[in-house]
Amino acid sequence: MKATLRLVMLGFCLGLCSALPLPAQSSITVYPNPIQFGTVPLDSPSYSVYVYVENVTPSADDVTAISISGTDSADFTITSAACVGTIPADSYCEMTMVFTPSAMGSRSANLLISVSGVSSPESFVLEGTGGNPIPLITSISPANIYEASPTTTVTLTGSGFLSSSSASILNGPPIVTTYVSSTQLKVQIPASFLASPSTDTLYVTNPAPAGGTGSITFQVLDQAPTLNSVSPLSIPAGTSPSPIVLTGANFMTGAKVEWNGVAIPTTYVNSGELEATPTTADLATPGIVQLSVANPSPGTISDPTTFNVTYPATITVLDLPANDLVWDPFAQLIYASMPSSYGENGNSIAVINPSTGSVTGYHFPGSEPTKLALSATSNYLYVGLNGSGSVQRLDLPAFTKDIDVSLGTDNIGPYIAGDLEVSPSNAHTYAVALNTLSACCGETTGPLVFYTDSTKLADSVSSEFSQILFPTGTTLYGYINGSLTDVAVSSTGGTVGQQWNDLVEGSAIQYDSGLIYGGEGQAFNPSTGLLLGTYDVGNACCSTMVAPDSSINRVFALGVTPFFISLGITAYNLPDFTPIAVTSLDELSNYPYNNSISNLIQWGSSGLAFTLDAGCCGNTSTQVVLVESPTMFLTAAKTVNPQPTVKSLTPSATPHGSGNFILTVKGSDFVPGSTVTWNGKSVFADYVNSAELRVYVPGSHVASSGTADISVKNPEPGGGKSNAALFTIK
Repeated sequence: MKATLRLVMLGFCLGLCSALPLPAQSSITVYPNPIQFGTVPLDSPSYSVYVYVENVTPSADDVTAISISGTDSADFTITSAACVGTIPADSYCEMTMVFTPSAMGSRSANLLISVSGVSSPESFVLEGTGGNPIPLITSISPANIYEASPTTTVTLTGSGFLSSSSASILNGPPIVTTYVSSTQLKVQIPASFLASPSTDTLYVTNPAPAGGTGSITFQVLDQAPTLNSVSPLSIPAGTSPSPIVLTGANFMTGAKVEWNGVAIPTTYVNSGELEATPTTADLATPGIVQLSVANPSPGTISDPTTFNVTYPATITVLDLPANDLVWDPFAQLIYASMPSSYGENGNSIAVINPSTGSVTGYHFPGSEPTKLALSATSNYLYVGLNGSGSVQRLDLPAFTKDIDVSLGTDNIGPYIAGDLEVSPSNAHTYAVALNTLSACCGETTGPLVFYTDSTKLADSVSSEFSQILFPTGTTLYGYINGSLTDVAVSSTGGTVGQQWNDLVEGSAIQYDSGLIYGGEGQAFNPSTGLLLGTYDVGNACCSTMVAPDSSINRVFALGVTPFFISLGITAYNLPDFTPIAVTSLDELSNYPYNNSISNLIQWGSSGLAFTLDAGCCGNTSTQVVLVESPTMFLTAAKTVNPQPTVKSLTPSATPHGSGNFILTVKGSDFVPGSTVTWNGKSVFADYVNSAELRVYVPGSHVASSGTADISVKNPEPGGGKSNAALFTIK
């Protein structure tokens, strides 16, 4: 009876249970389980742990979400794509996790995986332990130590330092370490590591559990800094201050950049780089600056390097393959001879307004114009014509053809004008250094001959010259390859006088106020036969030209000089032979030239012009360059300029229609840069001294009778306009 009852009850229970819904069985598991990360340094991520999420059922499962929960959940991170989505039957999905302990000791959380159709997520344990941190060193002070220093204590700043932290150099034995805080240690660098210049690594190690090693480098430096380069190499005067980068070696923390021996604000970057910012006052005046680096005591000072505060300048490049250039002070224009290769304007004289940088016209004197010479009052322009072997004279300002004088021939062929000069005392007398064109890239020189109008004078000079200068009506100088010859000039021609060898050298010479200046920097006095001195223009033979201007005590050297490593114009104090400042021509690096410059002339009161040559064998100079820089031509004033006074004019009158003439204005308080006006219109004036100006009056100003007010104006600072002096045109 009892047995029967138990069976009935069991059957009833089984029937009831089969009628009730059963809880869903887990279909997802993970490997490893639990997910353990071991001991990891504080605040440092562990290595990635691969976690495999597996579907253990015979049908696909959809994972709808994966998350991390628990007190320390922030320490655990899924670092790859989470395994959310469909996992096929008996398959798995792979993902990675890392553990970054935020506190020491045991840390745990749960990985929760939600599956479609399962009411509660599956939970899997995440475990890890926070160990000692890895020390992080962010700085060392001092970062550099002088060689041969005694044992030196340095301060390390960073994080993760422990009282048990230890330091070593090059993984050697521990050195004395003092714990200050979790962000600071003090370490003693033994003198044995400071014996000679080196770059060493200092290590700090925290012990297990976990822990690790951090490092930083320090340098042992020579006491003497080395300055290798500066960028930029120059800054125009008047520019707002900006950093200059200096590179080299052995710069100590606290090193200062010195500007002509005076420290300027300096930022230490590292032992090989500093940044220095000159002051507004430092950049106010053009000059050649000596930059050096001074290490703190007991360090020393580097050798200086040159930095330039350059003259502000306007540079204009004209696409004119000019053979020669001359400046007309009366018309205030430059004339350039153009070869036949210059297209429709070949075989011409190009007229250039240097103030505007424009070509205002072309005039055609004949075939292949080359050398140019202008008479003292600019009424005649003489043109050497290589195509016809002659000299063509043009009447200015209309460029009307006048006489055309054949230069004859020798046994090689027709003579041409190798150089051409007009007597400063007689516009009808001129000298020609004859050349004969020969093979490619060469010329053979001929004699020096003299003409008055079309008449060849009896006395020629057999000496050969590549260049001639005609400073006075009775004296001419001939030059070739370091040989200078004095030629006495009379109404019958020329007679050779004194000759000097190897005292003046260079590709060209210049004359000013009784002295001869060589392209290589020599200043020579032919009246005494003595070399007065040499301007340091470097050793760039045949690529440096000079332009002296005794009225402002300047000599300008065009080329690469020791004071500027690229093409520039270096200004020197004329009597002292010392450099003053440089005008940079860096922008010309975009134009092709083979380090050959020619035809250097001064124009106006603030400009120079020259040509960049493209080679020989028919390739003429490719560019005409105009440089305008009023500052370059002014003597730096320590006080304001005075107001000028005009006292007299010589002449004080001239007949109308008399043509160009030179007017001497005398007075007081004239300065370089003084300008002259004629009835309010500017005329070109040369500064002679503080009491005299030489004014070039064009004939158009005296074409008809009347009067003119002559005034002088001095530039700022100060300055001002003078009284007006009356000039009479009869």
